[in-house]
Amino acid sequence: MKLLLDAGNSRLKWGVHDGRGWLAQGAVAHDTIAGLAAQWAAWPIRAVHAASVARPEVAEAIEQAAPCAVQWVRATAAFADVRNHYRNPAEQGADRWLAVLAARSLCPGDVVVACAGTALTVEALTAEGDYLGGMILPGQQLMLRSLAQGTAQLDRLAGQVQAFPQGTADALASGVLAAQCGAIERMGRQLAAHTGRGLPPVLLTGGDAAVIAAQLAVPPRIVDNLVLMGLLRVACES
Repeated sequence: MKLLLDAGNSRLKWGVHDGRGWLAQGAVAHDTIAGLAAQWAAWPIRAVHAASVARPEVAEAIEQAAPCAVQWVRATAAFADVRNHYRNPAEQGADRWLAVLAARSLCPGDVVVACAGTALTVEALTAEGDYLGGMILPGQQLMLRSLAQGTAQLDRLAGQVQAFPQGTADALASGVLAAQCGAIERMGRQLAAHTGRGLPPVLLTGGDAAVIAAQLAVPPRIVDNLVLMGLLRVACES
């Protein structure tokens, strides 16, 4: 039985897998990780695989709460049939690489992989298994906080997404979401131009996935916990 842990910038997402399916999954704030120890102890966990883009103290909390030694997973130059074209995989967030590995299992063709959390990451993966790289930009709340802190009159709640916003609150909501959708759609066009094939499908995961999906020109496939799925693949195939 395996415990898979994805420590993001804001939360720890976790799942317990018995080799046939997920027995349990959850997500908690970083400051409540210690409380998971008793819950995890209820299963006969024999291996813990984790990835983290969080602060070092989050990793320490995970190691203290885990029922056995934690095997930290990091980006590599290749895994199975996926080749990582990142110049220096050691500097790449493991969550991005793991999302790509999960996407490869779900989609054998060209695909854009977008993870919409505290940050938005947008990755390009070809049918041949070449992970070409990707983009990182602020998530929706980071964008709004940046506008609030960096301008004199935009410290306000965002409104509703509109095609033609006619108020400042709506302009904020619409602009932030347009930037997110634009990045995803642009990556799709760039990947199509690179391969000479049609526009690829989009796999979308993360807390803001549903909001972004509603505004994309082509409906994406929303997949929950894509990084945990990548972790499971590494844990089972390594």
